[in-house]
Amino acid sequence: MSIIYFSPNIYMTIIKIITDDDVNKFNRMAPKHEVVMAGFFMVGCPACKQFKPEWETFLKDAEEEEDSNVLIAEVDSNQISKVDFDTSTLEGFPSVFIKHKKNEDVDEFKDSRTSDSLKNFLKMAVNASKKTRGGKKTKRKRKT
Repeated sequence: MSIIYFSPNIYMTIIKIITDDDVNKFNRMAPKHEVVMAGFFMVGCPACKQFKPEWETFLKDAEEEEDSNVLIAEVDSNQISKVDFDTSTLEGFPSVFIKHKKNEDVDEFKDSRTSDSLKNFLKMAVNASKKTRGGKKTKRKRKT
C-alpha cells in the first residue's frame, strides 16, 4: 500500500466568474484568502475590450506567483450582485478592487491600466497584508 501526500497549493488562485457555479465557488473560496483582487468587466464595453489584453497579461504572470493567500477573480457584470464582495463604490467598467481579509477594507485600482500597474497594486496589497498578519517576534535581551 502506498501513501500519496498532496502539497498545498502554493500559487495564487485565479477564477473567472461567469456562471452561478463560479459565483458559489468564489463565495466559498474568498474568505480563505488574505487578499482578494476582483476585476469587474461588462461584455460589449469598449473600455473593457481595451483593458482586457493588459488584464490577461497580468493574470498570466500571476499564475506563476507563489502566494496561496491571494485570490484573483474576473467577474462578469451579470454576476456582480451575487458575489460576496463590496461593490458599493463600483461606478463603471472596467473596475478593479482589492479586499483585505483582516480589516475588510476595499481599495480601488486607480492607476494606469497596464499589467505592470496591476502587479504593483497587488504587490502593495500583499505587502500590507503581511504587515497586518505580523511576523515572528524576536526576544530582546535584557540589560543587567
